[in-house]
Amino acid sequence: MSIKYTVQQIENAVGSGEARPFVRLQQGAAMTTEQLAAKIAASSTLTPADVKAVMSELCHYAKEELKAGNRFYLPEIGYLSLSVGNTPSDMLPNGVLTGKDIFVRNVDFKPELRFLNEIKRSVSFEKSHYATASVSYTAEELWQKVAAFLSQNQYITCRMMRVEFGLTKYKATLWLNRFTAEHRLSKRGTHFHPLYFLAEG
Repeated sequence: MSIKYTVQQIENAVGSGEARPFVRLQQGAAMTTEQLAAKIAASSTLTPADVKAVMSELCHYAKEELKAGNRFYLPEIGYLSLSVGNTPSDMLPNGVLTGKDIFVRNVDFKPELRFLNEIKRSVSFEKSHYATASVSYTAEELWQKVAAFLSQNQYITCRMMRVEFGLTKYKATLWLNRFTAEHRLSKRGTHFHPLYFLAEG
């Protein structure tokens, strides 16, 4: 199965005045603990309760090892380690950095090379028809596009708005509701499958 992606633009990238494209992945929701436990149990002799108990202990020992200043190894997956920062020197009371001025910034992850390479070899990407972030329009800019679309098509739907104009579902719905409230569009169809037509008159 291919991973969906969209291409977006960073305006005035690196101060050059030019927009720079970047890729945003459309990632699905992570599995819950219950879902993961059920999957592992289905392919092993363990029960879901056994799996959840092991995951709980794994989490416990990961925290203990990291708090002790050690890296923590997830077998065949990779290593967890602490990322730290410190108070800037100009904010130190006596200009001397001590342990109290050091703090945990994050927990870093470094994958096993074999784990990473297996993913690299098997993954593929496919451009999504839907946007994860909406293109910015003024009301009149978007209305001109919608009106031009409806001059060639009988009606427009939320899905069509998303595909044609690079909008998220939320933004497409907001614009359709606004144009309907302004009597530029008329809403027909069903509650679950509304169709939007140019308003008469």
